[in-house]
Formats: sequence, structure tokens, C-alpha cells
Amino acid sequence: MTPARGSDRTPGSSGPHCGRARITVIVTLAATLLCGCGYHLAGHTSTLPPAIKTIGIPTFVNRTNRPELEQRVTEHVIDEFSTRGRVRITPKEEGAQAVLRGEILSYTVTPVVISQQGRATRYEILVTAHVTLSETSTDKVLWEDNHFLFKRQYDLPTNPNGFIDQEIVAIDDVAADFSKSVVTSILEGF
Repeated sequence: MTPARGSDRTPGSSGPHCGRARITVIVTLAATLLCGCGYHLAGHTSTLPPAIKTIGIPTFVNRTNRPELEQRVTEHVIDEFSTRGRVRITPKEEGAQAVLRGEILSYTVTPVVISQQGRATRYEILVTAHVTLSETSTDKVLWEDNHFLFKRQYDLPTNPNGFIDQEIVAIDDVAADFSKSVVTSILEGF
């Protein structure tokens, strides 16, 4: 192959324009592949269907023997939706285009670290739940997860009276993690 007229470069040689073109092609291909694989840029989420302006979030149902778990989880879910600012949140179904219902199915506390004295020094909390987002006018399920599973570990203080306080802190952490996952899953599911 002979060089093009007026050019002293041979095919395959790289110059400043050829390098920029290669970088542009590589960046374009990478962006296309990432978008096609379901990856999203940080901070970018899809939105709910346009008709959904208000979501009702009644208190989750607690099927466990752990008191106040449903209140903490519901509060964190409401807070997470509110901080995202995409829709208005109400604690009732009336006046909402969609309703988010949750049912906490299990709550387990398990020792995960045992001291040389045979005492548990670290515990893990596991919470499972069923969560559904439905359109209120049609009862059509917009999003659902039958088995959300969350876990969080916490240390048992040396003072036995402090156990309850640490458990409440851990429950709040689990509720916060739970709410972020639920809201992210819902917003990115559309």
C-alpha cells in the first residue's frame, strides 16, 4: 500500500490525530459496553413511571417477636425516599398513586465471635422481608422482592446492661441499609 498523496506517513503509523481518534473510539466503545451491561454512572438512577407522583408507605407489618423493628424500618424507608426527592411520601394510601407495603418476616440474632471464656462478644442480626410497590388505582405490582435479606454485626459491650443499647444501634443500621437497598432497587427497576 502506498502512502496517500501529500502525506509522508505510511498506513498504521500514528500521529497526533490518529492517537486522539483511537482514544475517542476506545472511550466510545467502553461507554457503550458499560451502558449495555446495566451499569449506571454514580448518582444516576432511573425514575418511577411519570404518573407516580406520591407514594404511600404505611407502617410495615412485623411478623417477628422483636418490638419496634417495623417502626424503625418504615421510618428509614420514608427518610430514604424523602432524601431522594423524586416523589412525595405519605404514610397513608389515600391520595397516593402507588403504595409500598412491607412485611418483616424474620429477625435473628446469632453469636459470631466467642471469647476464650466462652462468651459471645460479637453478634450478627439478620432480617428478611417481603416488599411490594403497587399502583393504587389498578393494584398492578410495579416492583416486588419476596426475600430481602439484611445482616449487620455488632460487638457486645463488657457491661451486660449495654447489650440492649448496642442491639438497638445495630437495628437502626440494618434499617438504614435495608431502606437504601429497597429505594435503590425500586428507582433503578424502571
